[in-house]
Amino acid sequence: MCGIVGLIGPNPSREALQLASSRLTHRGPDEAGQYLGDGVALATRRLSIIDLEGGHQPLSNEAGTVWITYNGEIFNARSIREQLIAQGHSFKTKSDTEVVVHAYEEWGLEALSHFQGMFAFGLWDSRNDRLVLARDRFGIKPLYYTHQAEMFAFASEIRPIFSVAPTLTPEPDYQALWYLFERGYVPTPRTAFANIRQLPAAHYLVYQNDSIEIRRYWKLSFPEQGSHEKISMKEAVSLFYDNLREAVDSWSMSDVTVGSLLSGGIDSASLAALLTEISEQPIHTFTIKFSETSHDESARARATAEHIGSIHHEIEFTSEAFNFLPNVVDHLESPQCSATSIPISLLYRACHESGFKVIMTGEGADELLGGYHWFAGDRRTRQLMRLPSGVRNLVAGSPLQMSEPARRVLRMGDQDPTTRYGLWTQVSDHSERLNLLNFPQPEKEDSLSKNMDSSLKGRHPLDQFLSLDSQTRMVDFINFEVDRMSMMHSVEARPPFLDHLLWESTAKLPPHLKLSSSGNKLLLRKAMQGHLPKETIRQPKKGLATPHKAWWRETSHPIWVNECLDPESLESTGYFNPGEVARLQEMHRRGQADYSRLLTGVLTTQLWHDRVLRGAAG
Repeated sequence: MCGIVGLIGPNPSREALQLASSRLTHRGPDEAGQYLGDGVALATRRLSIIDLEGGHQPLSNEAGTVWITYNGEIFNARSIREQLIAQGHSFKTKSDTEVVVHAYEEWGLEALSHFQGMFAFGLWDSRNDRLVLARDRFGIKPLYYTHQAEMFAFASEIRPIFSVAPTLTPEPDYQALWYLFERGYVPTPRTAFANIRQLPAAHYLVYQNDSIEIRRYWKLSFPEQGSHEKISMKEAVSLFYDNLREAVDSWSMSDVTVGSLLSGGIDSASLAALLTEISEQPIHTFTIKFSETSHDESARARATAEHIGSIHHEIEFTSEAFNFLPNVVDHLESPQCSATSIPISLLYRACHESGFKVIMTGEGADELLGGYHWFAGDRRTRQLMRLPSGVRNLVAGSPLQMSEPARRVLRMGDQDPTTRYGLWTQVSDHSERLNLLNFPQPEKEDSLSKNMDSSLKGRHPLDQFLSLDSQTRMVDFINFEVDRMSMMHSVEARPPFLDHLLWESTAKLPPHLKLSSSGNKLLLRKAMQGHLPKETIRQPKKGLATPHKAWWRETSHPIWVNECLDPESLESTGYFNPGEVARLQEMHRRGQADYSRLLTGVLTTQLWHDRVLRGAAG
C-alpha cells in the first residue's frame, strides 16, 4: 500500500517531486522512490506489505519503456503471474505491482478486467507516449488529478498535486460545497477544490497528446425484476458463505500479520470469525468504546472476541475526542457533515500503535445486503407512493411512529427509486441550503439519476437502491473516510465485502433473501450461524456514529470551535450566513430540531478553509 504522485509536462522538477512525495509520508513511511524521464516524473511512498524486500517503486518492465507508481493490492496476482509466465514474461520481484506492468504489456487496458482487489495507479507508457490512470471497481483507493495546458498531475491526495504543479491556485468549488450540504459528501468527480478532480471508481483515464479520455471498465449488473436466480434460501446461504469465505481468504494475502476491526454488529464479527478460522490461530481485534451508552457496542464486541478467541483491544471515546477534529480534517482534505472520522482515526491509530499494517474492516456489507435503515424504510413505504399526495401528507403529519426521513419521503417522494433514495439520505432540503449558504446554488445541478444506468430501469427497487448506494455514498463518503483515516496512521484497511466477485454473485440472488419483513442482511445472518454467538447474529444494526448530536447541545465548546463559528470568522470565509448559523445552534441546543449534521458541516468547512485550502500550495 502506497502513496503515489506523478506529473506529465515540460521540465519536471526533482525538488517539486520530492516535496510532493514528502506530503504522502504517512501513506508510505517505509520507503521512497522516484523516476524522472523525458517530460515525466513519478514518485511513490511505500508501506511494505507484499514482497517486503523486493517490491521497490516506481517499477518498470525489462526494457524500461513502461513505468508504474502503484497503490493497492491485487489479490489474485499469483494466478495472473502464472498466466503471464506461460506467455513468456519474466519477473524480477514477487510483488503484485510488477504483475500490473506485465499484464498491461500483455493485455493493454483489458488487463483491468483481470484484477481482483483494490488499487489506484499511474502507468507511463513511453512507447505510446501516454499516461494511464486506473481506480478499482468500488473506489476503495483514491486518485486525484488536474489538467492544465500541456501539464497533467495526479496523486493519492490533493496537496501533493499543488506541490508538483506550483502554478495552480487553490480555490473552493462552491458547487461541490452545495452538494456537501445536500448529500453529506462531495460527489465524484468533484472535490472541494475547483481545479482538482477525482477519477470515478471502476474507470480508467488516458492522457495523450494533451487530451483526456475517461472510460468505465466495469459495472455491476442486476437481473430484471422477476429474473433473479431460482434458488432456495438454504442454497443461497451456502453459496454466499463460500463466496464470502473465499473473499476473506483472498483479501488476507500478506507478508505481515493481519488484524481486524470488531464492532458489536455482524459485519466485522463475520470477518473476524472467518479470518480466525483461516489463520488457524488467534487474531487481534480492535473496537471503540463510547462513554455514551446509546452509541456503545463494546460489550457485544467483547463477547464476540471471547467467542472467537481473539486478542482484543478497546479504545475509549469520550467527548474530549472531538478535539481531534481539526487534525482529522487536515487528513481528509475535505469538509464533511459527520464526525465518524474521529473514532475511525482512533481505531487505526490503536492498530498502528499495536504494530499492525493491515486490518480487515466490514465496509460494504450494508450496501451489498440492504443493511441501512433507508433500505428497510423504503421497503415499508414504497407501496404508499401510489396513494394521492394529499393522503400521504396526512400520514406523514400523523402521530404514527416513524423517522423524519420517512415523513419526508411520504411528503415528497414518488415511484422513482432515485428520487426516494435522495430523500432518504439528504442532509438538508433546498430552502435550508438557501438560508445557510452564502453562495448561489448551481445553475445546473448534477442529479443522482446520472448514476442510475438505464439498464437498471425495470429492476427491483431494492436492487436500484443497492446500485445507487454502492456508486455514490459508499464510494464518496464511506470508502473515502476509511482510506484517509487508516492511511493517516500508515495502516492498510481491507474490506473483503467489497470483493467484486462476491458482488457479482450476490446481485443475481432474489432481493427477499437479503431484506424482508424478517430483517436485513438475511444471507449473512444465516451464513454465520454456528460461527458467531446468537446474540451477535441477531443484533440489529447500530452503526458507527459519534454522539455529536449531544455534543452540539453542550452549553460550552472548546475555544477553537467558538473561533471557527464566530460571526467575524464566518464573514471572513464567506461560505455561510452568520445569523443562520447562530439560529441553527440555538434551535439545536434547545432540542427543537436536530441540526448536528449541518453544524458539523459548517464547522469542518471553516476548518478546511483555514487549515487545508489556505495551505494547500505551501
